[in-house]
Amino acid sequence: MIEKNYSVKKYMLALTGTFVAAIGIRLIVVSGSGADAMSTFIMGLMEHLPFRFGTVSNIFNGGLLVIIFLYDRQLIGVGSIIKSIGVGIFLNLIESAGWLLNIPAALDYTAVAAGTIILGIGTGIYLLANAGSAAYDSLMIVLQRLLKVSVKTARIILDGSFFLAGYLLGGTIGLGTIIVLVLMGPSLELTLKYLPKIELFRTNQK
Repeated sequence: MIEKNYSVKKYMLALTGTFVAAIGIRLIVVSGSGADAMSTFIMGLMEHLPFRFGTVSNIFNGGLLVIIFLYDRQLIGVGSIIKSIGVGIFLNLIESAGWLLNIPAALDYTAVAAGTIILGIGTGIYLLANAGSAAYDSLMIVLQRLLKVSVKTARIILDGSFFLAGYLLGGTIGLGTIIVLVLMGPSLELTLKYLPKIELFRTNQK
């Protein structure tokens, strides 16, 4: 029973973190001022595909999951599917519900900052669930292994490649991109530091 309750809580936290992250991504994307590496790449793909952001996200992440599973299935867990596919589903639901469709021009950068902080919190909640790495994070691990470099270097190479590919495909890179790069790390770090002090966000078994 303890193991069952632990699993339910873990996956509920993963779902909650994924939903919160989707809200953050939505705020960043609708600002049109620049975004994180993956969102920039997806927006570039949208210039050539007749699908919504969430759908393109699911196609891309689903493909990544298959590739990573074939490379090393141990990198993929239930949480990997929740985060990788759930973000796209939640983004489409948010859009279909008519939420956050537009941001006043004067609030573009405020939306990016708020969205980045929310994305960092959502990512932190997901990580605290300890339910498995998302597709993009697993890809970073694969790259780190193949290139035999540090995780930090692998992340820089991965983000840089997706920023460049997204830009070349037609995605937007701007001041918002810098805001994301500056705020994402601290918001994630603070979430991982302080939320575990609250029992609701602990997944360790007693």
